[in-house]
Amino acid sequence: MSRRRLPAEEAKSIILHHARLLFIKKGYDRATMDDLCVLTQMSKGNLYHHYKNKEVIFLQLLTQHTEEMSQKFFLLAEQSTSPSEQLLEMADLFGRDCESPLIQAMQEYARLLTDESKSLSTLREITEIAYSAIKQLLQRGIDQGCFVNEDIETLSFGVMATLAGATQLCLTLPNLSGDEYAELHVNAIRMLLRGISLS
Repeated sequence: MSRRRLPAEEAKSIILHHARLLFIKKGYDRATMDDLCVLTQMSKGNLYHHYKNKEVIFLQLLTQHTEEMSQKFFLLAEQSTSPSEQLLEMADLFGRDCESPLIQAMQEYARLLTDESKSLSTLREITEIAYSAIKQLLQRGIDQGCFVNEDIETLSFGVMATLAGATQLCLTLPNLSGDEYAELHVNAIRMLLRGISLS
């Protein structure tokens, strides 16, 4: 097997690309650094030079995925639609994300975590990105007189819990399409909006 020496950023990009495919194919638990050596044609020493272990690689992939989602969230916020419509569009994004095979691997990974895991702080940061987008959207709705003027933290928690719960349930229904996942999320938020909308 030929081993390649590449500039650090290029090597990391190749590792992440192949790791993503590997986690999608095998899941988190069955994927190994040996598999990644074969896919990248890099030595194990080279892989470990860039990433401490597969968990660090996986968390990097989750962070990238979340940043992509957050860019979509903030694009919604810049649109001229109403806060209610933006919230429904955000629910649609959450639902369609259930189709991402990486999310399936994340479910497997999350089951392996313990309270002492250092990775919990990274997962909290990832969750905070979505929570922050929801909070800003709800605050805009309150400021515009669209939503009840309740405690913003309580409202944000309610919306995040609804979306996260819908995602958890959808992941137990693996035979649905992205459209069906999206519809379930959107309908859950529609019901929630009936309780917080002023109009």
